[in-house]
Amino acid sequence: MKKMLIIATLAVLIACQKQAPVNAGLPILEINALVYGDRLPADGCGSHLWLNFDNFSSDSRTFMRLPTAATRILMDEVVKAEVAKHPVGTLWMSNKEVIIQYRDVDQTATLTCGWGKKQELKTIELLSLKAR
Repeated sequence: MKKMLIIATLAVLIACQKQAPVNAGLPILEINALVYGDRLPADGCGSHLWLNFDNFSSDSRTFMRLPTAATRILMDEVVKAEVAKHPVGTLWMSNKEVIIQYRDVDQTATLTCGWGKKQELKTIELLSLKAR
């Protein structure tokens, strides 16, 4: 039994090492974005990113995205920093202008909104996030 467990573990480790990163070869993009705080308590949506918000040309649309689970910490750190600027017990439900570098990934995630509504959003791999 122990031999089978060791062999299975080694097989999984070898298989994981041979897989190419999901985002290998995809371009790195840089864009202005807004980090939205958690508005769920006021029937809004949870924290998310709104990209291309300041480009008003006729052929450019704004779009909402969620970071991948692995890169969400970058967005969460901005939200936590903004929450810390307010009195204890209050919510930060505003937004902050940032510049992000990211890669598109072929995944989606669910954004939870008020009244039980959910939206499927494309996810992005956040590489950097800086205040504007």
